Amino acid sequence: MANPALAASSLRARSRRWLKRQGRLAGFSALTVVAALSPGCYDRRTGRNLASMICLGAWQMLPGYLLASILFSTVLTRIVAVTAESYGLSHLALEAIVRVLVIELIPLAAALFVALRVAPVTMQNLGRPSGELPASHRELIPYAVGSAVAVFILAILGGIASLAVAYLVVHGVSQWALADYARLIGQVFDPTMAAVFSLKLSLFAITVGIAPTTVALDAGPADPVARQMRVMARLLLLLILIEAALLILPRL
Repeated sequence: MANPALAASSLRARSRRWLKRQGRLAGFSALTVVAALSPGCYDRRTGRNLASMICLGAWQMLPGYLLASILFSTVLTRIVAVTAESYGLSHLALEAIVRVLVIELIPLAAALFVALRVAPVTMQNLGRPSGELPASHRELIPYAVGSAVAVFILAILGGIASLAVAYLVVHGVSQWALADYARLIGQVFDPTMAAVFSLKLSLFAITVGIAPTTVALDAGPADPVARQMRVMARLLLLLILIEAALLILPRL
């Protein structure tokens, strides 16, 4: 039978190691943010690499992402509109679509699209075998900033496309409801919701930008696949925590 004192001591040791590791990751992330905001860290080579990452994360993915956003928005809008009409709540359909689709789903989808596209490239280029020095913060900037900018681009363009699709599905090509629709969007994006949406999008962008670069600090086994899986699991967990926290925050 295991010794309770020995088990408790082992648990405390593992907890201390875990906390130390999380503190190291937090410090590394903070330094990366500071470096990304420092003009002195940008030179011609960094600018070229940054442009390449933005192209990889946003421009190359934009047609497919917009197509997926339009198709998903069309289906979801149609389902919500028909369901609301059957219950006599058609006047609430567009508001529900804007709140669910544009505020909740589109930013998360943009973050996941960029993460799945750019994170493997980031981890492959920044990963080092055990015992080697990690990449410098100047090397991290193009990957972190490029991914963050790509999240903003895809989320904003996807949101605009979804708003246009929602209007066309509900009202068609008629212009008579444009004024009411614009007023509805303004009511949904009141100061509180606009702040929450901006915070969510910023946190998603920072997470997708920085989380893959932490592979440079991952001192696990030499197997790069294992390290990359840990980083991706960490990234997905952070996205879920941010989404859950900001779903609860406006209701407090």
